Amino acid sequence: MKQDRQNKFRWLIFVLLLLLTMGAGYFHYRQQIFEVFAAGTQWVLVTCGFQPEEEAERSETLQSDQLRKLFYAARMFNSPPPEELSEEDARANHLYPGVGFGLVHTFSIKPVPVVIGGWLFSIPCTYFADARDCQKSAGSVARLKVSAAGLSAMRVENIDAFLAASSPDIIGITLAGLEGRPQRWWQQEASPAGYSPYQSVGFTGGAGGLLCTEAQVGRGVMSHCLLRFMHGRGVYAELKFASQGRDNWADIEQQARALIRDFQVKR
Repeated sequence: MKQDRQNKFRWLIFVLLLLLTMGAGYFHYRQQIFEVFAAGTQWVLVTCGFQPEEEAERSETLQSDQLRKLFYAARMFNSPPPEELSEEDARANHLYPGVGFGLVHTFSIKPVPVVIGGWLFSIPCTYFADARDCQKSAGSVARLKVSAAGLSAMRVENIDAFLAASSPDIIGITLAGLEGRPQRWWQQEASPAGYSPYQSVGFTGGAGGLLCTEAQVGRGVMSHCLLRFMHGRGVYAELKFASQGRDNWADIEQQARALIRDFQVKR
């Protein structure tokens, strides 16, 4: 018993000395510790609109965009921004500070290899809705954003439309593999809630191939359509575009097919 008490006492002394040593080290190096943590969080604070005092004048125009900045900060919190931006991204970051150029948006044309449905695609990074996918390049789904005019990638003159949560000037394209589902699987499923098949003269996409939001869909949601079609045997495409373009679905599909073919690596 006496030996046990002595052992416990020794361990207590050891723990106390360790705590005192760590406490002394913390107080001695606390400034350096704070600086390390601050270096990793400063960009988040700036993204959220909390500008340093020396940037107070410039921050006036940024405060009006607080919600958008919080949205991008939430998406980026687990991925630090790149240490060095490309010339185009640096220019865009100067014009639109804190919205993720080089991380969530980019002008980089670096080809990104993506295998979807057993087929290899090479897609310039600037087409991706989330540029973090450009670093992964291992996913089996490609989510892209293009201009409704010509299905081109983001340009300096239409940055605003690409940054908007929804815009009639932007079309979203998703390329995905069937993952065990049959071809044209959407023909065998009920329409998603809030959507109904769009009846258009000459439309041959099959049941559920062209879906548009119903009139009673909640306010604040842009009225839009989903257009689905097969690309080859193992890949399907889904396009999301504003309802204003629904009568031009055939032209939109034709342009999308041409763009996807350009991305596909020929064997």
